[in-house]
Amino acid sequence: MQVVKRIGVGSAAKVYGLTLGFLGVFIGILYALMFSFLPTFNDMPGGGFGIAMLIITPILYGLIGFVFGALGAFIYNFVASKFGGLEIELSEPNNAPAD
Repeated sequence: MQVVKRIGVGSAAKVYGLTLGFLGVFIGILYALMFSFLPTFNDMPGGGFGIAMLIITPILYGLIGFVFGALGAFIYNFVASKFGGLEIELSEPNNAPAD
């Protein structure tokens, strides 16, 4: 068994921020489609708000992912230093040729 003793806070923040940023692109597309088809207040077209959501959502999700990725890694490092880290079992790759 191997033990994960520490997670790099900056590394976890970058990975989680980018992951949620990419997820935000897909959610932004859904918001853009939804707001472009729904009527808005004062008879103004909703397409502009949909485009804004397409830009804002990935940025917002990325920032939230960055902050919570760093926070999660920081908390994990604290808990792992007091109680021990995650135990994982690793194996060597099978080098046998595939038929």
